[in-house]
Amino acid sequence: MFKNIWRHLKKDRKIQFGPLALAFKFERSVSVTRNKKAHFKYASVRHQDWINNRDETVRIELNEQMGNSSLTPAAGSELALIVGVGPGFGYALARKLAKEGIAVVLASRNAKRLDDLVSEIQSAGGFACAYGCDATSEASVVDLFTKVSATHGVPQLVVYSLQSFGPGTVMDIELPAFEEGWKHNCLGSFLVARSAARLMHRAGRGSIILVGSTSSILGRAGHLNLAVGKFGQRALAQVLARELWPAGVHVAHLLIDADIREDNTDDEAGTSSDPQQIAETVFTLHRQPKTAWSSEMDIRPWNEQFWEHC
Repeated sequence: MFKNIWRHLKKDRKIQFGPLALAFKFERSVSVTRNKKAHFKYASVRHQDWINNRDETVRIELNEQMGNSSLTPAAGSELALIVGVGPGFGYALARKLAKEGIAVVLASRNAKRLDDLVSEIQSAGGFACAYGCDATSEASVVDLFTKVSATHGVPQLVVYSLQSFGPGTVMDIELPAFEEGWKHNCLGSFLVARSAARLMHRAGRGSIILVGSTSSILGRAGHLNLAVGKFGQRALAQVLARELWPAGVHVAHLLIDADIREDNTDDEAGTSSDPQQIAETVFTLHRQPKTAWSSEMDIRPWNEQFWEHC
């Protein structure tokens, strides 16, 4: 009974006021970790301290290598923003970038869930910080980029790796479920990429990498909620590449045709990809020289049957 009532409430409604209409519907509220104002202050201080310490370390190493005491500190560190950080690939990517000396900002609806990862990276000598954000909300994404750019600077790398899959056939899927899949797989990537593009275009540099799946190019039975959004995300990447490459901003679509392991098992015989090795690919894309940029790359395990997995 309650299920039927809730299903009825989720439908779009309109109240007509002459030439205008009030459109509304009921939906579950999205819980986002709200960071205290003090958190941003301390994040900025921690980031600056890390940069200063890193610069001093680099200066000393260069002096020792070259015997030159007149070298100045390095000009600061790179900054990466990962939107959609989960066990497996998201964690592996954060660790990889931090290991390469890149400051890492993580965005998730539940920022507290990333506390252990942040502490791990900080303990290893890197810099990491987590912010709460609902990637499907324009206001939340704009707020994220405003705070990140003000607190840490303009990111040199932005990765959108959010994915939502709700199984069902076309005849069975209800509108709210369809919209939810589209929002996570397409709308969110648009909102994040647009905010990143506006900052990077002014700076004249940067990388935006949108992570797709098999369903980015293949519509399979029972995968409508995933395929529609991922098809749109791929189209977004293609348009962005044509618009931003001339401005010096590298946009790439990474199609992962595989299941991704979420643990540390070394299962080379299985048809799944090692998240650490996928993270290596993302870093390689970011480091590509301007005269040899990739607009799209598809990756899969050596023993994968093409397009069989997502």
